[in-house]
Amino acid sequence: MNYDIMLTGVGGEGVLTTQVVLARAANFDRYMVEGVQLHGLAQRGGHIPAFVRLHPFNQTVSPAVMQANADLILAFEPLEAIRAAYYARKEKTVFLINDDPLKPVYGNILDIPYPSTEEIKKRVSGFAKEVHVIRASETAKQKFGKKIYGNILMLGYAKAKGLLPISEESIIKAVKETVRYDVDKNIKAFKLGLEMGR
Repeated sequence: MNYDIMLTGVGGEGVLTTQVVLARAANFDRYMVEGVQLHGLAQRGGHIPAFVRLHPFNQTVSPAVMQANADLILAFEPLEAIRAAYYARKEKTVFLINDDPLKPVYGNILDIPYPSTEEIKKRVSGFAKEVHVIRASETAKQKFGKKIYGNILMLGYAKAKGLLPISEESIIKAVKETVRYDVDKNIKAFKLGLEMGR
């Protein structure tokens, strides 16, 4: 089975750490994993795209997802979901969007309004088979004290909705082997995401 995932957000949101969790979990489930990330802008709060491609061991694939080929797009910031539409196709792509807007600096300077959640959902729906919007960061902050646990919460939600072909056990194992701090809270966030998605 081939399955292509794009993760997108801005620097400092944990996009790259979440990518590593997904890649390791897929390896534990005996997938061959390819991937690539653009992390030079992370220090500036810039756009961070990352890809995880799952495929059988007898195949060779490129590390980047091609245009209109993503099966799942995990957008950790709403506006980044619109940028990611380049990788989406209505027949196959599911968007999972974290409703936690981070207005760009130039938007504040020029007083450019940030689009509403409904407007963002409307813009990506033309490229999407399904669109899910959840308040992952806000829920994580309320339950565990920090927004950053929202990323792993989103993985739980995606798993519960049948959007990740990776086992719960492998994701939890990957969290334990990847996350350096607050492992228990990340696992609790993953389990909360499972509950929210069911």
